[in-house]
Amino acid sequence: MYLYEGVHLLSVAATEIQNSEVLWREDRTAVTLKSRDGILEQLGRMAVQDKLDRTDCVYLANLAIAAVRAGYTTREVEVALRKIRMAAKSSMKNPDDEALYCALGNTVDILRRMGGVA
Repeated sequence: MYLYEGVHLLSVAATEIQNSEVLWREDRTAVTLKSRDGILEQLGRMAVQDKLDRTDCVYLANLAIAAVRAGYTTREVEVALRKIRMAAKSSMKNPDDEALYCALGNTVDILRRMGGVA
């Protein structure tokens, strides 16, 4: 279910997510499909289960794409996204805790560095 929510995010934010074909490419003519399931599942969980803001999900999808394009494996990016999800969940439960907010920023910075995003 979450995988398809990730695909849905890519389709509704198509103009905001560059190079989405890195994560999901469907060719109905050739009847082929390329999918990075683990990444899409994490993005879907962020949107549905964790209720992260759509803007944040789009930003993280773009970071994930940049990391894959930089040579990281689907599994490595999936693990980074899962760490971001867990840090975001803790931060949202305790919005006044500066340490948790900083930890969230650090996990996002790791994914940014993976993709070479300044």
